[in-house]
Amino acid sequence: MKDIFDRQMQLNIYTLRNIGLDFSTTVADPLEKTVWIENYRKAFSAELAELVREVRERGVGTHNGRIEVVDLLHFLVSLSQIVGVAPSAAFSMMSDGNPGKGGVAGGTAEQAVMECVVETFLALDDLQGCMKWKWWAKGGGFKPDMAEKAVLDLWKRFGEVCALFDLDFDTTKRIYTAKNEVNFRRQDRDYNEDTKDESDNLAIEA
Repeated sequence: MKDIFDRQMQLNIYTLRNIGLDFSTTVADPLEKTVWIENYRKAFSAELAELVREVRERGVGTHNGRIEVVDLLHFLVSLSQIVGVAPSAAFSMMSDGNPGKGGVAGGTAEQAVMECVVETFLALDDLQGCMKWKWWAKGGGFKPDMAEKAVLDLWKRFGEVCALFDLDFDTTKRIYTAKNEVNFRRQDRDYNEDTKDESDNLAIEA
């Protein structure tokens, strides 16, 4: 897991440098920290929605579905780096959520994924609740202990999703490493939301 954290750190440094920011300085700033927690939280939510769409249209266990699961990992590690979740703690929680092939019991695989997605969105809501986002309300402020707890809960849910897609840790890491390299190349090609396609994802062995 430490290798994944290290690779993601290098990618975050690279991507923020491309927009004129220093990653370490940015996430250490009390005001910017919450901005980037929210940025990565939104990105994680978007990837989760893409996973839901994939499962609804094509079922569980597809090549693209497994890529979508691992896409979650990029933003989950990024959140962990900001709120202070160590690689060892992340691995422990992921293992708790991934007891082996079969994952969450009960119903169809699709139903199990959707149940897990609901729990994941609730954890994301807990994370949002750790920050002062209600501009109309007094009080509030960033709550680091609650943020760490919410991210640890996300790791457990991530482990459950991996189990449902029959992704053990070694396979997850292999796919992550390949996608991490794709993301570096996308940055080098001036990644653009309007012109991107998924051809580079198709080349990843999943």
